[in-house]
Amino acid sequence: MKSCALALLAILTLGLPASAQPASKEKLSLVGTWTGQRERMAKVEGYREGPATLVITEQKGRAFKGHLVRANKDGDVKEELWGAFTPGGKLIVASDDEGYYWFTLVNNNTLDYCYAEAGAAARTTCARLTRKR
Repeated sequence: MKSCALALLAILTLGLPASAQPASKEKLSLVGTWTGQRERMAKVEGYREGPATLVITEQKGRAFKGHLVRANKDGDVKEELWGAFTPGGKLIVASDDEGYYWFTLVNNNTLDYCYAEAGAAARTTCARLTRKR
């Protein structure tokens, strides 16, 4: 038990192993096409899953813009988004015309995201995306 507590303390103090962290010495670039499967729960429409594609088209410093394409029962929906991140990319956020995105960079080519909208048509979506190279 004591060794588990010491190991946990070491992880919290030292952070994640270098292999699990994004390269912080390099300039972080989110530009590219990221794809994966999303799952969503909505107040009105209930559960839905399907593909999502995030395309970051422009980045200036720590600010970026792009769009997300998601499959919908009536066809694909493309939503423009705008975002920014803290130095090193530990905190990444974006918004579109209706809601907010939160991102976590798992490694240089894997990005987790969640999206939320509030109100009468509230919904929340999450996915793990992989950058195409």
